[in-house]
Amino acid sequence: MNRKMILTLLMLSLLAGALAVIHTPAAAQTGGGYDLTWSTIDNGGGSATGGAYTLNGTIGQADAGTLIGNGYTLAGGYWSGSATMYHVYLPLVLK
Repeated sequence: MNRKMILTLLMLSLLAGALAVIHTPAAAQTGGGYDLTWSTIDNGGGSATGGAYTLNGTIGQADAGTLIGNGYTLAGGYWSGSATMYHVYLPLVLK
């Protein structure tokens, strides 16, 4: 085999392996009156508020961690285990 054919076969093998890993299905989370039968890779950070609930997110984090149900537990992502928000009282310096 020539070098170009070997390189082509290697690249096709790597592509097939990457597609197999990416296409792994995620298990659905259900509980109480809630049903999360989908999964996402998030690409936007920020904060969402509705009623008595606030959800803070970080850019680029794959959904990860614990989702429970009636008792409301959601501990996933970069901030997992973060109990409180800390306020930093420093002067703002703009250039």
